[in-house]
Amino acid sequence: MSIKRSNTVLGVLCAVLAVPTLLQLRSEAETFVDVGRIPLMFDGFTADNVGSIVLGRPKDEQPEPRGQNAPKQPQVAYDQLVLKLTDKGWLIGQPADAATELAGAPARKGKIEADVFHHLRSIRRDPETLVQQGASEEQLAEYGLDEGHAFVVRCVDRAGKTVVADLLVGKDASEWGKGTQGVRGVFVRQRGSDDVVLYEWEKPWRRSVDEREWLDRVLFQLEPDKVRRLSVRNASTGDRTFTFTREANRMSWQAQDADDLGAVRQSEVEGLVQRLRYVSAQSFERPMSRAGNMQAIGLYPPGIEIAIAVEQGGELREIELEVGDKLIDRNEHYLTCSESDFLLTWPASMVAQFELDVAQRMFDPKPK
Repeated sequence: MSIKRSNTVLGVLCAVLAVPTLLQLRSEAETFVDVGRIPLMFDGFTADNVGSIVLGRPKDEQPEPRGQNAPKQPQVAYDQLVLKLTDKGWLIGQPADAATELAGAPARKGKIEADVFHHLRSIRRDPETLVQQGASEEQLAEYGLDEGHAFVVRCVDRAGKTVVADLLVGKDASEWGKGTQGVRGVFVRQRGSDDVVLYEWEKPWRRSVDEREWLDRVLFQLEPDKVRRLSVRNASTGDRTFTFTREANRMSWQAQDADDLGAVRQSEVEGLVQRLRYVSAQSFERPMSRAGNMQAIGLYPPGIEIAIAVEQGGELREIELEVGDKLIDRNEHYLTCSESDFLLTWPASMVAQFELDVAQRMFDPKPK
């Protein structure tokens, strides 16, 4: 076969094979979605611009409008959760029309990202998601998007002047019916718009205004090998505080002012340090400024005192814990921590680890 004829045959084969390939590419192009080009409800939204968040759920019982001058559209009363960004991170704020004992307590950054920011960045607004354009008041109520029933998600910028996202969330699509069975999502609309949009989520959206669900109970986390000092005082030690130290790059612990006792049991000291690597409060009771009579709850003086020094960035971070009486109705003890401005509680199972007889457990018998 000549070279010219061979090239002709190859050309024909390439053309034949190119047809199904081209059809496949066209088919894929029709189903491919360029995420970067999808119109979003809050185009350009970024969590970096947000300084406060207000979540609101209409109260089950709304106040009745009174007087001749009562507005035709009465103001909706909400159960609200306020979250504020400070130099300490995200904190639970104080709603304008209510009081909360948890104002100033730390909020879970991960939950804020998952249950607020992720969704505001993801809600599409294109022909495929538009369910009803220019819905009437009756239609909005049918979707649960009228003012009296919709869940509110509002984000304000760090200057506290500009609303960067204001969303109303209505009924779950799976419960609404009318051919939407099997759809995982909710009906939403942007405040100021009467267009109903179906937002299909990747993961369930937990919409809660219960501040305790947003509370960050973790007081501190540490690397045990960075702990340089541990001090313990409890009922077994009386007025004596036992202090154990360990230098950097050393494995063994030394006891201060313990010449009357035997050698330090390294595993026992290390065991206590390991129990302090992740400390979480069971509950936040109230701010320390309103803690009340500390003597009445066993915190003046405390029943147990624990202090640790952790090396961080070339400096020592000091952390102190004080444990008080057990609560009458809960298996928890009152607790204060230098990392928190709140009166806390700690599970009794954790407290029990530090009720040990220090001299007997932490030291070998002194040789005679």
